[in-house]
Amino acid sequence: MPIEWTDDLATGIATIDAQHQELYRRVAALHGMMRQADLARLPEVLDYLARYTLEHFAEEERQMAAAGYPGLEAHARHHARFVEDLGRQRAGLSGRITGSAVLALSTWLGEWLRDHVRKVDGEMARFLRRPRAC
Repeated sequence: MPIEWTDDLATGIATIDAQHQELYRRVAALHGMMRQADLARLPEVLDYLARYTLEHFAEEERQMAAAGYPGLEAHARHHARFVEDLGRQRAGLSGRITGSAVLALSTWLGEWLRDHVRKVDGEMARFLRRPRAC
């Protein structure tokens, strides 16, 4: 099942939503590569995802720190775990890129992204959007 961005995933924070939408596009591209048997581009897409998630996570963490978000450390641990897991997934694909391996990877990415955006980022966004006393 391909991953798709839906409006209910929006955090209401424009920069974060734009980055989430780009992540969704890239993960959906993995599904497309598998369906079209275009697996030669997988390393390029994975390299991009690895770089982009680091940039995205850094942006979220900057915003959380600036707002004094009390869940910053736990949220950052979610990010660190994802980076480690993605590294393991990439290493597991090394030299054995198959359609089923790409499907498993894109399914894992899609599930993680949906869960993280809805729950962990949703909680963060509610805090970041709240009115602040001056």
